[in-house]
Amino acid sequence: MTQGYITIAQNNQEVDYLEQAYALALSIKNTQSGVNCVSVMIDEETSRSVKTKHTKVFDKIIDMPWQDDALDSEWKINNKWKIYYVTPYDETVLLDSDMIFPADVSHWWDILCEKDFWSTTQTKTFRGDTVTNNSHRKVFTENNLPQIHNAFMYFKKSHISSEIFKMAEIIFQNWQRFYHLYLPNARPTHVSGDVVFALAIKILGYEHLTTRDNIHSLPTFVHMRGRIQGANVMDNWSKNIPSYIGVNQTLVVGNFLQTFPFHYLDKQWLTPEIIKTLESKHGTYI
Repeated sequence: MTQGYITIAQNNQEVDYLEQAYALALSIKNTQSGVNCVSVMIDEETSRSVKTKHTKVFDKIIDMPWQDDALDSEWKINNKWKIYYVTPYDETVLLDSDMIFPADVSHWWDILCEKDFWSTTQTKTFRGDTVTNNSHRKVFTENNLPQIHNAFMYFKKSHISSEIFKMAEIIFQNWQRFYHLYLPNARPTHVSGDVVFALAIKILGYEHLTTRDNIHSLPTFVHMRGRIQGANVMDNWSKNIPSYIGVNQTLVVGNFLQTFPFHYLDKQWLTPEIIKTLESKHGTYI
C-alpha cells in the first residue's frame, strides 16, 4: 500500500499558497522517518509559479482536474473534494498548506490504518493542552455536528471514503442550500471545509466509523487560532509570541517545544528565513 501526504495550493493576490505547501513538504521530508511522500494539487494560475525547487521537493505536482470550483473565491477550499480522485496514494493524509511538521509522527500511520477515513476531532494549543473550549465553533455544538478539523484528514481508497468525498462534492457545490437545510441553529456566512465534511459524515451516518472522541485521540495538531490559546492572543500571534526554528528543525513557540504538526495559520509567521532554514536541512536551497 502506498502512503503519502497531499495538500492544495491555489495562489491568490495576497497569499502564496504554493510557497506554504513547499515549506510543508520540506518539513515532512526533513522530519519523517517513515512516510514522507508529499504531493500537491495546483490550479492553472498557480502552475505559472512552479519553480525548479518545487519539482525537487514534491513527489508529484498534480494539475487540478475539471473546472476550478473556487474561481471566484479568495478562500480557495471548494476543490478539496477532488483530492480523493487525484491522490497518487492508497492511503492519504490531506493537509492544509499552512502547516509544518516539527517532529516525527510516522508511527501514527499504524493507528490511522485502523479506519478507512479518520478526521481530527481534537486539537492542541501551542502549550500542548487539548482544546476544550469550542465557543468559537458554535455551528458544530449547536447543530450537533461531529467536531471535524479537515486540516489533517486521513483516508484510504475505499467505499466509505468514496461516499464521503462524493457527498462533500455535492455540499461544496450547493453549500448555501445545505446550510439552510441542516444548520438551523448557527449558520456560517461562507463555505467551510470543516463544516462541509462534518455535514457529509453526519448525513451519511458515518460518525462512529470516522472519528474517535477521547482525550488521547489521534490524529491531532497544534491549531494556532488565537482565541483558543488564551487571553490576549490574536490570530496574528507571531507579533506577540516569540518562536524559533533551529537548523535541526526543532520548533519552539513561547518557550514550548512543538511535537505535533503545527497549523500556524498566521501567514506572516512563515518568513523567508524559516524557508531557508528548512531548505538548508533538506539540502535543496537554490
